[in-house]
Amino acid sequence: MKYWEDQGKIKIAAPAKINLFLEILGKRPDGYHEIETVMQKVCLYDYIYMENNEDMELSCSNPELETGEDNLVVKAVRLLQKESGIYRGIKIFLEKNIPIGAGLGGGSSDAAATLFGINRLWRLGYDSERLMSFAARLGSDIPFFIGENTAICRGRGEIIQPFPIKTKYYYVIIYPKFAVSTATAYKNFKIALTKNLKDVTFFLRSLESGDADLLGTCLHNRLEDVVFKLYPQLEEIKQKLKKLDFCGVLLSGSGSAVYGLCRRESEAKNIGQNVKTFGFGDVFVVTSDFEGITK
Repeated sequence: MKYWEDQGKIKIAAPAKINLFLEILGKRPDGYHEIETVMQKVCLYDYIYMENNEDMELSCSNPELETGEDNLVVKAVRLLQKESGIYRGIKIFLEKNIPIGAGLGGGSSDAAATLFGINRLWRLGYDSERLMSFAARLGSDIPFFIGENTAICRGRGEIIQPFPIKTKYYYVIIYPKFAVSTATAYKNFKIALTKNLKDVTFFLRSLESGDADLLGTCLHNRLEDVVFKLYPQLEEIKQKLKKLDFCGVLLSGSGSAVYGLCRRESEAKNIGQNVKTFGFGDVFVVTSDFEGITK
């Protein structure tokens, strides 16, 4: 995780993610769905600023985001306080750039960054494995953000198998300026109707190949059909995007963000500028590479 630390203060970059592959394997006894997904961090970031304080204080650049005890950042603080026995106060400012309710994992990434940041700021000494165990108690996607940039996630999403890749891929993400409820999407999903489950093994070979055209044909999200029925405007956006020179187009997670895969950076920038003229919503040109991030 990228961070900058100076004189008792820390700044952490919390990246967004996209789902390159998402299959739903069945319903679990605990009420959750058993999934198999390949998640990729991308260079669209929230930034979290932390410093020690007398009380717990969270503020956010986006006034629409609740900053009370139900916020995952606050829950992460409370969990570490309880586990460490250190009940210090902390002041946190969240610079919110990842859209809310977009299927891009912003809230989960913020929670993971909070665990990471407090672990350093308070010198708690927890290793990544311990932090991931804390993360799993907070939410299904959160452990992914503690670890590698690319991973296969199973179970509820909390069982992480790193899958490092060498290729830098380029994406254009479109956020249509409305949120989709993950709970609603899964509630409306009918597992009995699922046929021809996709095998992640073949997908992983395409991801590892470095061939964007091949990868584009293998992008898969089992939730697309149900989400498109609930929000037909998202299917309209996807169909219009498919007419552009993308290698593939897919809904990320339960949405509402849709992304397109490009062959190279110049194409991503050109297509991104073109998509902005459509008025679909906010447009982000991103990569799966993090070397260029600076303070």
